[in-house]
Amino acid sequence: MLPRNHTVPKGAGMCVVAITGITGLAGGAVSRRLRHANHEIVGISRRDIEEFDGFPVRSVPDFSDATAFARALRGCDAVLHFADRADRKSYTEANVDAASEAMHAIRIAAGQLNLSRLVAMSSVYAGREPSARDFYGLSKRRMEAVALAPDPGLPAAILRLPPLYGAGAKGSVGHIARAARAGIPLPFALAKAPRRFLGLDDLGELCLAILSLDQNRFAAMQGHIYYPSSARGGSLSALARLTNTGRTHLIAVPGIDHLIPGAVSAKQISEEREALTRATGWDGRL
Repeated sequence: MLPRNHTVPKGAGMCVVAITGITGLAGGAVSRRLRHANHEIVGISRRDIEEFDGFPVRSVPDFSDATAFARALRGCDAVLHFADRADRKSYTEANVDAASEAMHAIRIAAGQLNLSRLVAMSSVYAGREPSARDFYGLSKRRMEAVALAPDPGLPAAILRLPPLYGAGAKGSVGHIARAARAGIPLPFALAKAPRRFLGLDDLGELCLAILSLDQNRFAAMQGHIYYPSSARGGSLSALARLTNTGRTHLIAVPGIDHLIPGAVSAKQISEEREALTRATGWDGRL
């Protein structure tokens, strides 16, 4: 595994990395980690901006436009595709195909430019039991189907991301962190069931590890789905303590794990982590 302070010397395996969704939480965090490792970053955004957080940004107003993507990706070696709607609850039937259309366009552009690798960020919601009203999960599953298909262009390696924790985290994880910082009692003392969580720092290290693979090892990742998770965020009680500043009291609520969805078996998480470690060398134990 690459240590946290790992920095590759300039000229030694460096590449130009295009990051869609660079203005988002995950894309921005990964961009900063890769910059620290001396990779050159190019942001890709629907917004008409030329710079974000010190990174140059190329605008692609319509993510279904393969020609526009080909212009934006020119000169790049790899694509990390983070772009997504800011709120999964905002997905509707009308926009459920937007993610798959964007992936189709990116694959065509990447193939035309002979890019060496493409990594698509999906969600653990794509692996849950399909629901008629879960437009977010449906959108991710359709995107994955396009990303994994043999054609056109460059197939992707897929990371099904769990809830992310760290500075700026949103959703339920963000609510837990804010409550912990405020000293609000949380009912998670007995919430020991294994769950998938991923630290933003760990995601940055994982992306760095993937970019550091030789091309044969990355080619073995293409067309496959991986579930990254951090060892230190393995339950709701662990997550609450991780984000605790020392003021939050955890209350023991019997049966809490049965009341909150999202728990998975320890065996499943272990198998997922072993598969990702074999593929990348990253083990999430930062």
